[in-house]
Amino acid sequence: CGVSSRQADPLLPASGLRAEIKVWDVASLSEGQPEIVKDLCCAAPRYIQRVNGHQATRVKGCINLLDGEHTGVRAGRVLRHGC
Repeated sequence: CGVSSRQADPLLPASGLRAEIKVWDVASLSEGQPEIVKDLCCAAPRYIQRVNGHQATRVKGCINLLDGEHTGVRAGRVLRHGC
């Protein structure tokens, strides 16, 4: 990829590398109540807990989460096996 393994500033993402950047509104940061969702294979249940104050997540240049909601854009692929 031509990217040096040593960067001048390790906190800055290097060109060509995968980076996850999150934007938070610290003043409105709070957690929601845990809830059970059944969105896994064979309707298996799992717990999720949402958060307020999470403004955006950007992965590999794609905005995946905006104002706490998924945009539908994925930077990769989901690996699943059958049930």
